[in-house]
Amino acid sequence: ARAIVAIGIVEPADRVVEVAAPEPGRVVEVFAQVNDHVDAGAPLFRLDGVPIEAELIRARAAVNAAQAELERLQQSPRPEDIPPAETEVAGARERLADAEDRFKSLSEAMEKGGASDDEYRRQKFLVETLRASYDNALARLNRVKAGAWSQDIAVARANLEARKADVRAAELRLARLTVRAPSAGAILKRNIEPGEYAAAASASPSAIPGDSTAPFIIGNLSELHVRAQVDEEDTPLLRTHAQAIARVRGPIQDAIPLQWLRVEPLARPKQQITGASTELIDTRVVEVVFVAEPAPDAPTLYPGQIVDVFIDAGAESGS
Repeated sequence: ARAIVAIGIVEPADRVVEVAAPEPGRVVEVFAQVNDHVDAGAPLFRLDGVPIEAELIRARAAVNAAQAELERLQQSPRPEDIPPAETEVAGARERLADAEDRFKSLSEAMEKGGASDDEYRRQKFLVETLRASYDNALARLNRVKAGAWSQDIAVARANLEARKADVRAAELRLARLTVRAPSAGAILKRNIEPGEYAAAASASPSAIPGDSTAPFIIGNLSELHVRAQVDEEDTPLLRTHAQAIARVRGPIQDAIPLQWLRVEPLARPKQQITGASTELIDTRVVEVVFVAEPAPDAPTLYPGQIVDVFIDAGAESGS
């Protein structure tokens, strides 16, 4: 008896997915064509990764250097480092023993008046100096035999892990340049070719499917939906699970049955066919999504196509 008339936009079951480049760059390879069916994770296109590959080469070289430093510390002391240190200790011991022996003789001579106080003090200071030299040489020998300090090894190991992390980060950045399909579906549009420059992702995707300049547009065509824009003054007539039909604009006026799927309750400014911001008018709409159920001989529906939607509003009150 009554119908709500609305503009409808045909869209894939999972809506249109605009696949953008993660960062600006030159496209070097494209893997998919329009109408191809791709699985989730399938490669779509690849950006030039030469700068990151150069970083990766440097990062891998840094890993080798850090690994060599860690192995050097772990394998210390070197066998050839110990004999020179032992020789230094032996020499310091002999010089100390000789000085102590002379100091002992000088002490006995001083008791008998055969040495002056100045000679006694000088020899005493020499003994103390040589004893300090001996202790220092012995400490160096013990340090050489002990090998690398555990904290130095821990620092070298942490440095190695940091260099490995740089490699993994560069590898992830390089893998990120191969843009993959976020979900399974058909390639609806391809807007990029090898050699072209891909801009970064847009902050505001197109409101109308097909108007986007994203490198690839993907959609699940196993089921088509119709997104009807119901004017706010007609929303009091809107009934949940109401029957609806759609008609394709053109010479064929066959009705395409629609099945109620959901209503998206957030009202938004009404947009005309192009969806351009300059065409916003002083009306808000509530979007109702239907599942299109065309007959085998019905007109073919295409994502992004505009259709006229008629939603059953029931009989007028009192009739």
